[in-house]
Amino acid sequence: MAKKTTSTTKKLASVHKKASAAVKKTAAVARKARPPVQAYESQNINEQAIALLPPALLDGIIHGVTSLMDDFSEVSQNYLNKLQRRRKIGAGIRNYGFIEKVADLAEANPQFAQFFNPQDLRNCLTNFDKLRDISLLLQSFTRLVTNTMLVYSDAGYGMSGIFYDMVKEMSRRGNPTAMELFRTLQPFFKRPKRTGAEPTLKQAEKDMHAFYSGKKDGFFGVENFSPKLSGGVRKVIDKKLTNSEQFKDIIDGEVKE
Repeated sequence: MAKKTTSTTKKLASVHKKASAAVKKTAAVARKARPPVQAYESQNINEQAIALLPPALLDGIIHGVTSLMDDFSEVSQNYLNKLQRRRKIGAGIRNYGFIEKVADLAEANPQFAQFFNPQDLRNCLTNFDKLRDISLLLQSFTRLVTNTMLVYSDAGYGMSGIFYDMVKEMSRRGNPTAMELFRTLQPFFKRPKRTGAEPTLKQAEKDMHAFYSGKKDGFFGVENFSPKLSGGVRKVIDKKLTNSEQFKDIIDGEVKE
């Protein structure tokens, strides 16, 4: 176990050293490869070009993290399902302080620690401290990665929106290629209709006006139940009819042609 831990520590140090060197090299290459802003002004583009992140760096991070996960899984207690995780007691500020105080008292008064070894309790604290440091480091790294993901996704969506607006405008002008491209992209902005769910207030108002103006067939109403012990419960009845004759106008039950 000691040899395995030493090997893992050495691998951690090696990966950290390689990652630091790769980051410094990437930053230097990015500064050299970054084109000047003037090169884009002639093309009426105000934004700078988006360069690819170094594939070697990304692949190295994935390989290094995967290797560390494999090594850690051999010595970790990671076989917990959802129910077992809920039953475990975490160590927040108060719980951690309690465990730490008991560890000190148990070492000083071993006669009261008859059912466990005080050294085991101290090992629990040491392991917890190390794992907490790793967890905080990984959370910081995750935040760094997700922030970068958001930057690129936002930039990509912005450029895609510019393309979509251009295609939409050109399709309105009758460009055949733009019309086909618009049909291809339009489904991404269509929301599926909710089936069986109670309509929203906005949808109910829309249907009510449609029924009143005779644009749709159906009926609209509101059922209200007001129990004495609790607040009222309202149910919206919004039912549209299809495949039926529509009337232009109905006033006081009379059909006007």
